[in-house]
Amino acid sequence: MPVPFYEDIVVLVEQGNEPYVAMKPIAESLGVSWQGQHAKLGERFAATIKEILIVAEDGKPRGMTCLHLRKLPAWLYSIGPNKVKPELRDKIIRYQEECDDALWNYWAEGRTARIAAPSVSQHIALSRHRLTLLKELQRSNDVGVRAAVHEQLAQTSQLLGLSVPELMTIGKDDPFPEASLKPLWDALEILDRRGERYNHAPWLSGMIYLKLPHLEALFKKNSISFHFDAEMRRAMKASKQPKFVSTGPKGSSIEGKTIRCWIFEGPLNPEPSLGHIFSG
Repeated sequence: MPVPFYEDIVVLVEQGNEPYVAMKPIAESLGVSWQGQHAKLGERFAATIKEILIVAEDGKPRGMTCLHLRKLPAWLYSIGPNKVKPELRDKIIRYQEECDDALWNYWAEGRTARIAAPSVSQHIALSRHRLTLLKELQRSNDVGVRAAVHEQLAQTSQLLGLSVPELMTIGKDDPFPEASLKPLWDALEILDRRGERYNHAPWLSGMIYLKLPHLEALFKKNSISFHFDAEMRRAMKASKQPKFVSTGPKGSSIEGKTIRCWIFEGPLNPEPSLGHIFSG
């Protein structure tokens, strides 16, 4: 179960009707050494960890060390915020204070209460995870792996309000244009983390206006290797999350004048703290 937590995706796994959490993605997200944390888990939490086959962040299925959810707070509080980079301290404290409650609520209350209206950041994270799952299904021939990945794809698609492709329709030779958008979402996520403003739509409008020359300048400024080639433009026109509307003139909230841009209908009501992500 991919669970959005602020700008991250925490992977919740059911094993024997019990909730477990994939630990390596959390450790890496918090900027702590996975090698050291893996050793700590083996020493302090050996009775409550399991190796479970899931789809990793790179899209490849592999066994991952998972900790029982009820032990997550103990592990989180074993990380001293003052021992990490200053820019990560607030994030670690937020995980310590909120993450276990969010996961328990997600686990206990059912899908309708799990996520009523994902924020813009959560939409991006979920969309990227969905594309990773689609790409794994395209290249995998293993029946068991495909079934497990498709189950995760169904859960992620439902959270985004998207249809779930039939498993038999997804194969190595079946192109999914939206999978080509992952490099764009990755590039925009980097801009967001660096506080770069790139959405020209009015704040809280629920729309996304992307001026490609402006984006290319920001990518160059931030040393991001990316180019809007013909394949990327075709994929953008096929985008369903956010939904592509058209290209044309719109008023820019950044430049204060009319610009020609790509227009998307994005998720509504982003949280103020996530203002740089697809925000005006």
